[in-house]
Amino acid sequence: MSELLEQLRNASSLPSPPGVALEIINLNQRDDIDIDELAIVVTRDPAIVAKLLRMANSSSFGRPGQISDIRQAIMTLGLRSVNLLALSFSLASISKGEDGGRFDYPLYWTASAVTTAASTILSRKALPMLQDEVFLSSILCDFGQLILAEAATKQYRPVLKRRAASGGPIQEIEREILGTDHAELGAELLREWGLPKLICDAVAYHHAPPRDAIEDRAAAAVAQVLHVSSMVSDLYTGRDLDSGLDALQSTAAEYFEMDSSACKELLEATEESMADVVEMLGVECSDAGEIAAIRVRATEHLVKQSLALNQQIAAVSADSEELKRRNVALEERATTDALTGLRNRGYFDEWLESERERAGQTGHPLGLLLLDIDHFKSVNDDHGHPCGDDLLRAIGAAIQLAAGDGHIVCRYGGEEIAIIAPETTCNELETLAERLRAAVAGTSVTHDNQPVRRTVSIGGFANPRGQSPPACLRMKELADEQLYRAKSEGRDRVFITSS
Repeated sequence: MSELLEQLRNASSLPSPPGVALEIINLNQRDDIDIDELAIVVTRDPAIVAKLLRMANSSSFGRPGQISDIRQAIMTLGLRSVNLLALSFSLASISKGEDGGRFDYPLYWTASAVTTAASTILSRKALPMLQDEVFLSSILCDFGQLILAEAATKQYRPVLKRRAASGGPIQEIEREILGTDHAELGAELLREWGLPKLICDAVAYHHAPPRDAIEDRAAAAVAQVLHVSSMVSDLYTGRDLDSGLDALQSTAAEYFEMDSSACKELLEATEESMADVVEMLGVECSDAGEIAAIRVRATEHLVKQSLALNQQIAAVSADSEELKRRNVALEERATTDALTGLRNRGYFDEWLESERERAGQTGHPLGLLLLDIDHFKSVNDDHGHPCGDDLLRAIGAAIQLAAGDGHIVCRYGGEEIAIIAPETTCNELETLAERLRAAVAGTSVTHDNQPVRRTVSIGGFANPRGQSPPACLRMKELADEQLYRAKSEGRDRVFITSS
């Protein structure tokens, strides 16, 4: 790869980012950029202005509105989004190609538009916090093909000839003939242009995201979105439809738990969004009627598969439902505390680990509360264990009700209760803790015609967006330190930390 990469670096015809794109790349490296400064740079390229306005008003990208000027568009989309989007529009317009060794530019841009449309749709559900990074990565993921076609025409011609004769994934033909592929070469050049590491890594691995090769989980997740989206584009650019659909369903199920119905919806939504993508990029694509015909054939195939699967399921539905009921009952018993009805310690440990991984992938905050009922032993000593059990059940129910949906309430052990609070900031966690403290204080049971109640001490840790993984891994230890502080400073109080 080194010789070919060096040739591309030195080629006089190698594309480079236009002036506005270079300025945007430089702005991306700064933390103090403001709206007015970015607007001044962007307005020097009227084409980018028009595309950003369409983006800000496009229902296809989940941003419908009545935005009329670039400053409004920047405020609507956000500074980081505008940086990435404007950069993607500039880079997409670098090359339209003249000859390129018989490189099929309309076919390339058709594949790029399909990949971008499908990635945009997938990222809304799978990676909502990284939609703009996905958008830029999807435009650039096969950009290396353009570079090879324009700057290494002679070496690339045998690849194109083999692809035209035999079909098959072009990256495999590239590796066989060139010893590398367009994704790897493109990613290296994008790194030299100063693009974010996340995007370069996602581009490098998008054809076959390895499980352990990408250290950054966000980049690996973006690569998976690009991988599935590229498989969608393969359906429209010459891959055998049946085998392509089988591969798409298998990969989409592995990454995103998508069934044939979800794949069908993805194809339909992708076709609907393509027109917006093509208009924004300003590229020439294949005939829309041909694309629609392929999509119809693909959806028919998926419907037939779905019907066949439904028939198989119906044949064994009675046994399956009974087995499902038994499994659910067994799982409920295995993960539920028998006394309080709350989830148990094993369930807590499993879900805390799962939520830590999810927070690391999405960048969302994550909170943890540890609650200890004050002087609970005296309830058992003074009123007996049945009364203690009744009070523990009542407190558990009150905490579950006050915590509300979205929070995972578990009996941690003895008189301790733990709450996992996904997507919860430090301030929100403190508000939740005070609500729980008040709920416990207002809870009582009756023994010998007298109310019996206790207070609760609460310690918590909120792992904010961007916090380092070691702090996240120490959540229980850090929350327990705050619980100890609450008990040592008088009980019936809350202490929360985020560092």
